[in-house]
Amino acid sequence: MMPAFALILLLFLLLVWQVHAGGTLVTLDGALNAGLAPLRSKLALAGFGWLTQIGTGAAGTIVALVASGLFWSDGRNRLILPIWVAFLGAQTTTWSLKFVTHRARPPFLDGVTAASPSFPSAHATVSTAIYGFIALAVAAGLEPGQRWTVYAAAAALILLIWFSRLFLSLHYLTDVAAGGLVGLFWLLLGWRMARM
Repeated sequence: MMPAFALILLLFLLLVWQVHAGGTLVTLDGALNAGLAPLRSKLALAGFGWLTQIGTGAAGTIVALVASGLFWSDGRNRLILPIWVAFLGAQTTTWSLKFVTHRARPPFLDGVTAASPSFPSAHATVSTAIYGFIALAVAAGLEPGQRWTVYAAAAALILLIWFSRLFLSLHYLTDVAAGGLVGLFWLLLGWRMARM
């Protein structure tokens, strides 16, 4: 598990360095945001606007509360504290980093705004930590062959939430990748607690 944490930290620091130095990845951020412009129809924006709400801190809180109740009713109390460690750790880390880095967001689209700094994406963090943890908890009770269906469904949901942030021009790709790494760190830490 330690090499995984070290790799996550290394990748995160690489992203921080690229954003701070205005490196190649920052150039790609702008190109990707501009490349999505022709796809941003009103219908697509409305759909991704709805989808992105599933990755908010408020949604994460509700999902963690419901999951905690289900874990308790299923006799898996050992999962309750770890899911909250994953969620609250991810939230605290992300919001602290946002105000340390204070990166400006991409140019806003009409009717789409956000007040907080851009780096890292809190939606990417929340979705990775919460939906990833729930996928691991659900898959733990299944046969090995069935687990990949759960992992694939969770990965699809997480990636769609990540993409919604790019599509709505609320984040750059490096913001989303950094948020995903923060969420993954706390997901793995929470899951490690659950397995003890």
